[in-house]
Amino acid sequence: MNRAVTGTIFCFISAMLYSSYYLCAAIIGAGQLNPFYAPFGSLKVFAVMALIIGVAYLIISEYGYLKKKKKA
Repeated sequence: MNRAVTGTIFCFISAMLYSSYYLCAAIIGAGQLNPFYAPFGSLKVFAVMALIIGVAYLIISEYGYLKKKKKA
């Protein structure tokens, strides 16, 4: 598996974690005054971490591709 696919998978995981945070906040917060108060704030942290890792993998992949293309 190359780095571009790995970066894409990390970005997808980030999107799923980010959306699940808001989905859980909507389910748990239904009927409360502050629906975005949620005890599972770590989902957002993991989503941001996965996004940073995914973007880093994509950048490294593109850099390697351009370097290989220049060489050939």
